[in-house]
Order: sequence, then structure tokens, then C-alpha cells
Amino acid sequence: MDRLRLPSTVKAQIVLILSGLSFAQQPLKKPNTFRLEALSREGEEALRIRYEIPFDGVVEFRLLGKGDSVVYFFQWPSSQGTHERRLPNAKGLRGTFRYRITYKGIDYTGQVSL
Repeated sequence: MDRLRLPSTVKAQIVLILSGLSFAQQPLKKPNTFRLEALSREGEEALRIRYEIPFDGVVEFRLLGKGDSVVYFFQWPSSQGTHERRLPNAKGLRGTFRYRITYKGIDYTGQVSL
């Protein structure tokens, strides 16, 4: 059986395509994780959150009451990096709450006293 003979330019293109495919499968260099730095009350009307994210994305914040019912919800688009944001309309939220922050489909949970 004869071998298939390809011109050298086609061979070079095949090598480039295969090397590109192997490069595309490299793992991410930085982890895709949300890092909460601070969550506190700001006056009577708002909460203040400080966080860091490695990629652009939407951040969803929920305060959970008894039975994991949502007491407060807010979401916003955010660019990569460290941010500090004021979350409005939090009047009357006092006590200890569980929170759930969703970023890139992953939930980060914890507890906070306000």
C-alpha cells in the first residue's frame, strides 16, 4: 500500500493545528474562586462587601434566614480584581445570618453577624 504524500505546506498546517489543540487543553493558571475579604453593615440603609475575583462575571449575594429562606438578594456584574461594593436596601437587617454568594456557578457559604 502506498503512503499518502502531502506537500510540506499542508504538513506544516497540520502540525500547527495539532499543537494549537494541545495548547488549548492546558489547565487554567489561576483558580476560579471567589474570595470574600469583608462583609459589614454601613449605616442603617446598606451593607458593604469587599471581595476579589479572578475573572469577569456576575456575583449573586443572598442573606438567608431561618429555614434557608432568602431575606436579602442582590446581584451585579463585576470585572476581575478586588472590589468594594455598597449593597443598598438592607434596612432593618440585624442579627446573625447565613450567606450564600454565587460566582461562576459555584456557591460560597458562611455566616455573618450584622
